[in-house]
Amino acid sequence: MAAEKSLGVELKNTTSGYVIGGLTSIGEFGPESEEIDVTALDSTGGYREFIGSLKDAGEVPVTGFVKDNAQMITLLALAEAQTVVDWQLTFTSGASWDFTAFLKSFKEGESTIDGARTFTGALRISGAPTFEDNISA
Repeated sequence: MAAEKSLGVELKNTTSGYVIGGLTSIGEFGPESEEIDVTALDSTGGYREFIGSLKDAGEVPVTGFVKDNAQMITLLALAEAQTVVDWQLTFTSGASWDFTAFLKSFKEGESTIDGARTFTGALRISGAPTFEDNISA
């Protein structure tokens, strides 16, 4: 099976229907477990011992080109509100990640002489994300 292209991936606030346009990068995310050290004085073998604790799905970093000022106003409002809302990351195959998050950070990118206007941000996931294999045959 061939690899799947990233081109065409969509990140949508499904609570409002707002799609973040102009994205050039959507960073990695997924569950990571915290750990509890359970090494005891009578542990053997000379190694620390651990068990899993709470899981954290992390953040979804994004970067993109500014399309218009309305986009900037919408993203700034999401960052200011700090409201946890529903999001969906949809791939061209139809598969998707669904999660709840708030816009933890939002920044206007650096302005340079021959550069395009950009932004960066990060969605802080709250709870467990789910992966849906909606790939049609």
